[in-house]
Amino acid sequence: MFCKSCGAEIPDEAKFCPKCGATKEGKEPKKLILEDNQVIYQIKPTFNVGYKLLSTICKAILWTFIIMLWLGIELWLEIPMLTPITLVIVAIYVGVKFAFDKMQYEDLNYNFYVTKVEYIDGFLNKEQKELKYKYIREVTMSQSIFERMFDLGTIRIFTNASSGTGYYGNKHNNMVGRNGINIHCVTNIQEQYQKVKELIDEGTQEEEE
Repeated sequence: MFCKSCGAEIPDEAKFCPKCGATKEGKEPKKLILEDNQVIYQIKPTFNVGYKLLSTICKAILWTFIIMLWLGIELWLEIPMLTPITLVIVAIYVGVKFAFDKMQYEDLNYNFYVTKVEYIDGFLNKEQKELKYKYIREVTMSQSIFERMFDLGTIRIFTNASSGTGYYGNKHNNMVGRNGINIHCVTNIQEQYQKVKELIDEGTQEEEE
């Protein structure tokens, strides 16, 4: 007999076409086995200098203000040297945080396969996580004020075990709850968000067939 998908001859005892992997009925579940080790789409977060500097400086100022309130503003008024010392500490923090973030983003990848998405972080300690599409319950897109200023966005992937409220994992909050994934600093956010949803929908449907 001949394959209904590609027309190649199929041995009578074969369940799949030896050429394209389709079943005798013309469906292609074999595609999952053939391609699930090949990356079909990749998102690599963008290290935007302006966005990272602005967000890091704002966080540093916020924490400095909280510490000042906790210790008492009067202390800074009584000891004039505390102000320049604080500014130096803030500057050092911003510089170190900026440098570490830049190095991490060089090794940060989100790889999409036929039936799964894989998160890889090779900075310092290697971190890797894999999610099967069939366990994903929701995909969302968001843009904070700062992200909109620099034309960036965040894609969040939730599983049934994801809390959706707390973010744990590494210092860049790439893990959502315990089993989800956050993809920060995504360019062309609308286009990439739609692509991710399509990949997950298609992969889920193919795995169920």
